[in-house]
Amino acid sequence: ELGSASFGAKDDCTPCNSDGQYADELGLPSCKTAPAGKKPTTNRQNIENCSPGRYSVGGKTECDECEVGKFSNEGAVGCSQCE
Repeated sequence: ELGSASFGAKDDCTPCNSDGQYADELGLPSCKTAPAGKKPTTNRQNIENCSPGRYSVGGKTECDECEVGKFSNEGAVGCSQCE
């Protein structure tokens, strides 16, 4: 089922619940890891962009907030200094 992977088992799937993991295809042998600028959806069946004001370097379940005085656009891998 989506959101889980077999990890070599023939008749059982394990949910992709570790930090940054998801499964957007059926029958995956292992979970995928969210790339930079993205995070897994709540059901772990896909990924979505980090929202503005947040960023991710990848492999995380939640996007981090930018520090005070910095900003980011949607899907950011880091924050920029406000001018």
